[in-house]
Amino acid sequence: MRTIAINAVNSNSGGGKSIRDSYIKLLNEQPLKDRYVLFVAKEASLPPVTNPNIEIMKLPTFYSRAIAVPLVYRYLLGRILDRIGANVVLNFGNLIIRTEAKQIAVFHWPYGVDVHKKVWMGMTPTDWLTRKTKLWFLERYFREADIVVAQTEFIRRRLIEKYELADVRIIGNTVTLTDNADTRADLVLPEGVRLVYPCVYYPHKNLEILLDVGERIKARNLPYRIVTTVNSDGSVAARRFVKNIVERGLGETIVNIGQVQPAHMPGLYHQCDALLMPSLLESFSIVYPEAMHYGLPVFTSDMWFAHSVCGDAAKYFDPFDADDILNSVQEVMSDDASKRTLINAGHRHLSSFPSWPDNFALYQAIIRELLGDPDHGDRYERKHI
Repeated sequence: MRTIAINAVNSNSGGGKSIRDSYIKLLNEQPLKDRYVLFVAKEASLPPVTNPNIEIMKLPTFYSRAIAVPLVYRYLLGRILDRIGANVVLNFGNLIIRTEAKQIAVFHWPYGVDVHKKVWMGMTPTDWLTRKTKLWFLERYFREADIVVAQTEFIRRRLIEKYELADVRIIGNTVTLTDNADTRADLVLPEGVRLVYPCVYYPHKNLEILLDVGERIKARNLPYRIVTTVNSDGSVAARRFVKNIVERGLGETIVNIGQVQPAHMPGLYHQCDALLMPSLLESFSIVYPEAMHYGLPVFTSDMWFAHSVCGDAAKYFDPFDADDILNSVQEVMSDDASKRTLINAGHRHLSSFPSWPDNFALYQAIIRELLGDPDHGDRYERKHI
C-alpha cells in the first residue's frame, strides 16, 4: 500500500482552513486503495473522518507557530515523512518540505509574489522579520518541489518568472456558498447605503484609507455608511483603527461591528449594498465571489490580485486615493443602470470558478501522476457534481 501525506499543519484559519476541510470531506467519501496520513495542528478542529484509509496525525502546537515554520519544514516534517514511508506529499504549507518524497506544493501566500512597499512598512518588527525569513527560505528552496500549484494564471506566471520554477499548474480557488434561513441572522447595521469590508486587521488590508474616505462622506453629507468587521480586542493596530474612528468623529459613517461568524456572513451580505475592498495584497480572497453571489457590486483596488480574480466584474480604484475610491463608488451607486450592469457581470463571472469536486479531482490526478500510476489508481466518484 502506498502512502500519501497531506500537510495541513499551518492551515488553521481563513482560506487555508477552507481548502483543508473541503479536501478532507471529499477524500473521506472515496473508496481509497492507498493510505493517507493527514498532518494537522494539535488544536485543529476537523470535519468527521471515518474512512479507514485516512490517518490523522496531530502535531504539537510548536509546529504551527510562525516563528518555527522554517525549522519545521526544513528538518522536522521530513523526518516524519521518512518514518511513515510517504511516497507523495500534498503540501498546503507555502514552504517546501525537505524530503525524498515527491512533493506537490500548493501556493497561496501572496507575500511570495508581489508586495507593495507600504505593506512591508505597516508591519510590526516581529511580523516583518517572520515574513522576510519565510520569504528567504522560499526563494532558496522553492525549486525542490516537483509540482507547484497556483490559484490564478497571474500567480503561475509570476512564480515561474521570480523563482524559475519548471512545473507550475493552476487549480483555481473554489466558491462554496450557503444561503438558508439559519444563516440570515439580522445584524445591527446603520441606515444608509452600506459599503461592507469583511476582514480581520492586517496591514495589507489598507483599512486606514477608509478613515479618509469616511471624512469625505461626512463632509459632503453623502448617504454612504462603511461597515467593517475588525476585532476590536485584537492586535494593537486593530484597536488603534477602531479608536481612530471615534477620535476622528466618524462613528456614524464608519461602523465597526466586530468579527462576524462564518454562518452569519450571508446575513451580512444581504443587509449591505456593495463590497468596498481597498486591500493591497491577496492571493485570491473568497470575499470577491461571495459578494458577487449575493448580488453586491464590487469596488476594489486596481491591483494584480483583484484583476486576476474579478476580471471585468468589479469597479477598480486607486487604493491610496480616498477621492478616487469615493468617486468610483458614486459613479456606480448613483446610477441604477451602472449598478445593475456591475451586479450582472458578477453573476456571470461566478460561473468561471471551479467547484470543489472539480478541484479535488485535479489534486488526485497530480498525486496519481507522481505515484506513476498508469491506470489512475483511486478514481474520484463524481456524484457530488
